[in-house]
Amino acid sequence: MSAPEGPEGPSDPEDPIEVEVPDPDLDIPDLADDRVPAVHTPILNADEPRARAAATGGPLTPIADVDDVAIEQLGPRPLRVIAVGGARGGVGKTVIAANLGLYFASIGRRVVLVDADPAGASLHTCLGTAAPAPLSRVRRSARGEGSKSLVPEEALRETAIRGLRLLHIGLDEPGSVGRSERTVRLLSGLRELDAEYVIVDLGVGLGRETLDNYLSADLSVFVTLPEPAAIENTYRFLRGAFARFAIAQPKDDELQSELERRIRAHGGAPAPLELFRELEQEGHPLAESVRDAMSRYLPHVVVNQTRLRSDLTLGQSMQSAARRKLGIQIDYVGYIDHDDTVWTCIRNRRPLLIEVPGARSSRKIEKIARRLLMIDAGKVAMPPFAMPTDAHHDVLEVERGASDEDVRRAYKRSREIYSHDSLCCYGLFEPHEIEQMRARVDEAFDVLLDPARRRPYEMSVFPEPAHEAPKASHPDDDEPPPAPPELTPDTQFTGPLLKQVRESQRLALVDISQRTKISVAYLRALEEDDFARLPALVYTTGFVKELARVLKLDAQQVSRTYIARFRRYLEEKERAFARKA
Repeated sequence: MSAPEGPEGPSDPEDPIEVEVPDPDLDIPDLADDRVPAVHTPILNADEPRARAAATGGPLTPIADVDDVAIEQLGPRPLRVIAVGGARGGVGKTVIAANLGLYFASIGRRVVLVDADPAGASLHTCLGTAAPAPLSRVRRSARGEGSKSLVPEEALRETAIRGLRLLHIGLDEPGSVGRSERTVRLLSGLRELDAEYVIVDLGVGLGRETLDNYLSADLSVFVTLPEPAAIENTYRFLRGAFARFAIAQPKDDELQSELERRIRAHGGAPAPLELFRELEQEGHPLAESVRDAMSRYLPHVVVNQTRLRSDLTLGQSMQSAARRKLGIQIDYVGYIDHDDTVWTCIRNRRPLLIEVPGARSSRKIEKIARRLLMIDAGKVAMPPFAMPTDAHHDVLEVERGASDEDVRRAYKRSREIYSHDSLCCYGLFEPHEIEQMRARVDEAFDVLLDPARRRPYEMSVFPEPAHEAPKASHPDDDEPPPAPPELTPDTQFTGPLLKQVRESQRLALVDISQRTKISVAYLRALEEDDFARLPALVYTTGFVKELARVLKLDAQQVSRTYIARFRRYLEEKERAFARKA
């Protein structure tokens, strides 16, 4: 993943360049995989955008033709606020925020980019436009004219991109430090803007106003780098943001004050899992509130400026490490390659997606933008929340029916995650905790790879539910078996359909149970779509794959379609729990 030597572009200024644009139908299951089916869309030469905009009055360039499947129709939408934060200065959050806004505008959205970085406004530089007047100055002038609007229309600067406007909050102005309450009030006024997306470039650090603005957005993105200081700051920010999020959950003032006191006693930003376990051990009513906050807290993380192959999997490794230590889930949105083209565009004050749309960094930003749109539209299923346990399967993150090869791969990955020089664990685990995790990983590997120890262990960890004794009799051999159901590559597998396949092959549940070591009760629950009687998602996935292999079906297709319905059930169950709480 070496960085290109300079800006990419066509050798002949008269020739259009071809850009690979990921199909919007894709769910992007592997964010590190560049082999994505693409459509080729002609783009005007990067040297021509301003001439084209002047001639047509249109946007600088259409970045890509976008189908309406993944991001729906390009009609009016309710305003959505997207906050972009960073682990420290220089991580690239401003470049990413600017190009996200440019991408959304290029597909017909009305966008306002908001510069709320107290360290210095620079969004206008990334867009190649003049700096807008700070909002504080505009408001003083507007008040003199009788305006009471928090964000006067005069504060919004039009850009060369149709549908994209720029707003400078003015937090970097002299005398603006310490206005936290006023800052939060100003940003809440952004929801009055005439726009579909408001993208806010936040400052860095753990200031209360920064955390509150990050949490108050409809969608929050956090940008980090594959380097120790940035990773340490990432975990520090996630702990601080969770503390603010958890304090806001209790409805009772006394409980809220008690939780705030507890968090301060732990230094102001404790590990959520440690806080929960302490409260749970005491039997404190706040334990359930903290657990609920952990289940609903889902930061979206982008790893920027990746250089090494190990950088490409850093996001997944951070997911595993954060769940094990903090007890929270991280949504890894994707990575962006280190690219000298980005520096060149900033140096020349030209927008990246317009200047070099074919660069690898540009394509990765587009992919991230698409995924954010799909998350916002509810088209990306997030995994259900699950507390980390000491079970060997959970330590290695494998399914109950995992093969020996699956266990070996998981063991190798876990040893890399919990190594002493592991980047994803920097600032998260103490050295003695790393040793403890490595010992647990070794023990899990030894047990799950030894059949004599694995079977008794799994029977003790996964008790089979009580159920009536299964019928051991086989189908009557004198009667012809039922006709097998018609299956296609698009078949959506359900429990009753799996039962039809089984009966057409003259297989009894007890036979499948003996071959797969899955209890008859669980097999019957699978066939009856009785999701309430099935175990956790990771184990049910393994059961479905084992059943599909016995029935000589495509295990991946069966698992994908069946588990999608099981996920929806779990998500609805979580929503019902949240409403009840």
